[in-house]
Amino acid sequence: MPMYEYRCQECGKLYEQLRRMSEADTNLQCPHCGSQKVERQVSACAFSGFSSGGSSGGGGCTPRGGFS
Repeated sequence: MPMYEYRCQECGKLYEQLRRMSEADTNLQCPHCGSQKVERQVSACAFSGFSSGGSSGGGGCTPRGGFS
């Protein structure tokens, strides 16, 4: 199951949640204030494989240069 990042439109809090892809945008509720006005955010991991030089870093969520 993928991890999704959400932002509450009421309290502004950002949180992550493990959800099935088919349920990524259904029955959302902020764990901080209980509001259902929640919006899925674009994950930074989706863009981590790109650089300004035009070459791919391999993608994924690992920092550039791998693990230390």
